[in-house]
Amino acid sequence: MNTKVELPTGAEPLDIQPLEPELLDQVKLYDSKTLYWLSGYCKGLADAKPADGSTISQIIERPAKAQAISTLILYASQTGNAEQIARELHQRLSDSGLSAALASVADFNPKELSRQQILLLVASTHGEGEPPDDAIELYEFLQGKRAPQLSGLKHAVLGLGDSSYEFFCQTGKDFELALSKLGSQPLLQRVDCDLDFAEDSSRWIEQVSKKVAELSISATGQIDTAISQQSSVSSQFSRNNPFTATVLLSQSICGRGSSKQVQHIELSLAGSGLKYQPGDALGVWAKNNPLTVEEILAVGQLNGEEKVLINDTQKSLREALSENLEVSLVNKSFVSEYAKLTGSKQLEEIAAEAFSSFVRNHQLVDLLKIAPIELEAQQLVDLLKPIKPRLYSIASSYDANPEEVHLTVALERTENENGLRFGTASHFLIERLQEDDQVLVFVDKNTRFKLPANDQPVIMIGAGTGIAPFRGFLQQRQFEKASGENWLFFGNPHFNTDFLYQLELQRYLKDGLLSRLDLAFSRDQAEKIYVQHRLLQQGSTVWRWIEHRQAVIYVCGDRNNMARAVEETLLEIIRRESGGSAESARDYLSGLTKNRRYQRDIY
Repeated sequence: MNTKVELPTGAEPLDIQPLEPELLDQVKLYDSKTLYWLSGYCKGLADAKPADGSTISQIIERPAKAQAISTLILYASQTGNAEQIARELHQRLSDSGLSAALASVADFNPKELSRQQILLLVASTHGEGEPPDDAIELYEFLQGKRAPQLSGLKHAVLGLGDSSYEFFCQTGKDFELALSKLGSQPLLQRVDCDLDFAEDSSRWIEQVSKKVAELSISATGQIDTAISQQSSVSSQFSRNNPFTATVLLSQSICGRGSSKQVQHIELSLAGSGLKYQPGDALGVWAKNNPLTVEEILAVGQLNGEEKVLINDTQKSLREALSENLEVSLVNKSFVSEYAKLTGSKQLEEIAAEAFSSFVRNHQLVDLLKIAPIELEAQQLVDLLKPIKPRLYSIASSYDANPEEVHLTVALERTENENGLRFGTASHFLIERLQEDDQVLVFVDKNTRFKLPANDQPVIMIGAGTGIAPFRGFLQQRQFEKASGENWLFFGNPHFNTDFLYQLELQRYLKDGLLSRLDLAFSRDQAEKIYVQHRLLQQGSTVWRWIEHRQAVIYVCGDRNNMARAVEETLLEIIRRESGGSAESARDYLSGLTKNRRYQRDIY
């Protein structure tokens, strides 16, 4: 027999034939995700072919639909991981029929925050607890005098970080604290993710989606089944499915006698379908130094042939330490756990008071040597974090070098009481790979470090391997025959040994592609001269390029030293040339950042 469905007040009842009991029982077994999808799918079928040719909204004359709950997804990303997670969350909500806005914190007006009902924030942390460049404006706004009361807001924060740094996930913690102080209520407890974030972030996405669905149903009595038009296109090769690239060329680009070891490496992307834009990075899955692996085995009194489980896959301990586990970057949780295991007071003190200074030039094996004990193979594996890919700024233009990607890699090395320690990826790429060898790679998009769409002038400031993305910029502008002027500031220790890509840059200068080239070789004279000094010397001209010619400024290099010094110099130039205050100079530079005219790729 027919039955009637209850409708909102004022709507006419509609006779509907129910499903067979057996089918209804089957539907009840579906999980929430499937039911949300099914509801949207059925609505689409109903809209497409109602009984009398009219739309379902014409058959059921409902009153105006309740406004869907306002949901905003923001991401504060430097390398792209936070953006990737935010997009996955957006797609997950969309697939469930839940409407949400998605934006970078750089493109979001903080004053609009008070109009939101749900804020879902994915925030990465860099350096010593610092927010990404794009997040600084929102970060400061929430902690400033003009921040609004947010008592009508609910928030969920996912923090991304690296536990080898002292201030792990500090940006996410700071954002959540600021939101709570302004009256926002937590939708979920904050989640802090380490380098191996995939499992934790997927679980967070699932939990958040469920909470948003519950609130949406509570607020409107239904799920909005309008599916977002944005499609998420996955490349065949990615971080989790890397491409096997072949080494075409590997050659030193430092002169004899240099204190540095810098290699220019060219890789083939033939057959991969991978493409990139100048400013993007290449992710490299490196293997650990075999000498370091053997040293770890010796200290732990292990032979390396023990069988261990890695993600439910059995392999030898030596293979796991070589390819799957992080042994150069030490995290605080390992120090604490190993200290408990060994009872070492020295390790306890390192974890509590000296972690940041210790990890600058020490690795896993150095910690094991402080308190050596006999370890079980699986016990060691369970204490360690998965190895993470290393990202390198791409030093080429794809258009100028089809199916190739170029890198500029400096060998990272430090020394401690136990001898030399090398960076995982730089040692792998420089010391172990020869031409025709292979390496697993993927392209990591960087939407926050891009050439302007028009022919605006650009000012590029880089030191050492910070030259890499600017080589790609210049190749791209040459390929496009762009008319915009290009000014490069480059610094390194010595002209004779460390002038990276010297012949190329001098040719670009002669041909007119480079309008200006200012060099800072810090140790070629008694007084050290760095790129920030050259920048200040040209302050009036730099200001004219910025203020009157709308130049875009790019900085690539070390976060804590070079990039910070360059920013202070830019502020001084702006203050001096504009005649304003220090505060107005900072506001001016913030405006350049917001308008994508001050972009940084720093590490």
